Amino acid sequence: MADIQMPKALQWVRLLRPLLEKYGVDYRQYCLVVRTKYEMAARSQNGIGLTMQTNGPKKPSANPMRTSFLVNLLIGGVIALLMALYAHTSLMTQLTTLFSTLFIMFFLTMLTSYSTLILDPRDRQIFTVRGVSGRTLNLARLSIVGMFLLLTILSLGGPSLIVIAMSQQNIPLVLGTLLGALLLALFCFVLSLFLYLLVLRFFDGERLKNILNILQIVIAIGFYISAQLPNLLGADVLAKFNFTIPNNVFFWWYLPAVPVWFAGPGLLMAGVFAPSAWLLTVLAVVVPAVLLVIYLKHAGRFEQYLEKLEQSDATSRKNGWWFTLSRRVLTANSEEATYYTLGWRMLQYEREYKLRVYPQLAYGLIIPLIMGSAFLRNMSWAMAKNFAPYLSVGLILAVPTALMMLRYASQPEAMGIFRFVPFATQGLLLRGIVLAMFARLFLPLLLLYPLAMLAVAPATALTSGLLVLTLSLAVTFLFGRFMVGKVLPFSAEFNATKGMQNGTIGCVTVGLAMVLIFAVIMVGGLVHAWWLDLIGAAIFGVIAWLSWRSYPRSIMYDLHLQETESDQD
Repeated sequence: MADIQMPKALQWVRLLRPLLEKYGVDYRQYCLVVRTKYEMAARSQNGIGLTMQTNGPKKPSANPMRTSFLVNLLIGGVIALLMALYAHTSLMTQLTTLFSTLFIMFFLTMLTSYSTLILDPRDRQIFTVRGVSGRTLNLARLSIVGMFLLLTILSLGGPSLIVIAMSQQNIPLVLGTLLGALLLALFCFVLSLFLYLLVLRFFDGERLKNILNILQIVIAIGFYISAQLPNLLGADVLAKFNFTIPNNVFFWWYLPAVPVWFAGPGLLMAGVFAPSAWLLTVLAVVVPAVLLVIYLKHAGRFEQYLEKLEQSDATSRKNGWWFTLSRRVLTANSEEATYYTLGWRMLQYEREYKLRVYPQLAYGLIIPLIMGSAFLRNMSWAMAKNFAPYLSVGLILAVPTALMMLRYASQPEAMGIFRFVPFATQGLLLRGIVLAMFARLFLPLLLLYPLAMLAVAPATALTSGLLVLTLSLAVTFLFGRFMVGKVLPFSAEFNATKGMQNGTIGCVTVGLAMVLIFAVIMVGGLVHAWWLDLIGAAIFGVIAWLSWRSYPRSIMYDLHLQETESDQD
């Protein structure tokens, strides 16, 4: 029987034939599934097969992953610039910074781009009825994700390797760092698989989808913070950490600082044979291998567990106390409360919205740490703690994406009811939905963070929290006016072309948000005065109130469903 014709990008599959057949995989079925998943992923709307908008007729791309690769390469260039700024620091600081940043990028890429490939319950329905075994289907899916992840590694980490090669002029070090990056990507991959398997085993329905998203983000933030332990512990601790002199000193933060493990291969290849370097290398190799073995041992159940993603909770949802309280406090009348409930429910069930917005919340928490780690590292604790209460302002970074995605829904036709049911105060619809988004995503974090800061900076913890809260409200209402515009919320189906069209607006608003974040953290931390926080809170509170009042008076919708890409064709 003739071999399956594979695209050029998949010719490497032929090299795996002996290993696959030894593992009990039907090679021909494997090739068919891999080719099918590759073609589907190339046309996907989640960023893997991203294509640029063109005015002419659409033609199939010879290399559908090229644009996605170039976008990641641009991001890799930014990481390389960060590495260039750290070129004067110690080798360990450079490697810690590189692997911490790459870990965040790899892990959140697994969440935003590759989870839709791994967690696709339709695969079992389509392929298994045609005689494809669960093992063959699972390995085919993982092969495709592994190929995409390798391209992500090259695009995100390649520029930084060039910077390290130029600054250190040590080719073995570069090769060891490349090996560490590959092991880091493998760790992110198998850790995601292990988490999927664990969560799918114990949860089901809509709760399962929420936990999958939240758990990955929490782990990403936790591991990044742990990787910054060497920097946060101070210069006196770093002074003891000298890899050029072999020693038997063990530092307790080796174990929780997970991304630091993958600096081990680079240190060994550079000729540093200290016991600490060996320990990091062993951790970088053994832990991913153990997780992979555990997953492969239970991989047969993975396909069965995926069916839970198609299930809905049998019991009806009850209104939680936070929803009831926030709706009562934030809405002005019963009509707005109805729209608030609509927005809350839509955000509760829209998985695509969560996949695109939740990682931005993680970025909003992490980026201030990235920006501040080098700046605060050389300060005394008495001075550095003055900046800590203002770091929650980084959440503003997620506001533009959270607002922009309010335009889209998985079933936009449902909003067509508003074309036939007239309502006088159309601006209340957007205001209610924007308030629901703010209360659901941002308000809990903005309220909890100042309480946590009471132990660090009791003098300004609450006033700085009030400042950040009013600023976030003002930004949300102002950005919501022109970002959502006159498009009826949840009335368009998301596709990559429209995402590119909104890219300019998103870049401008994110740029403005970054300026606000930097200004608030620097001014607040340097002045460190409660009265200044209250003045700023009063100013932003007035701006938020004026913008809040303007919604019912000035917003009128074009009550037509937005054309989807299929409609235009």
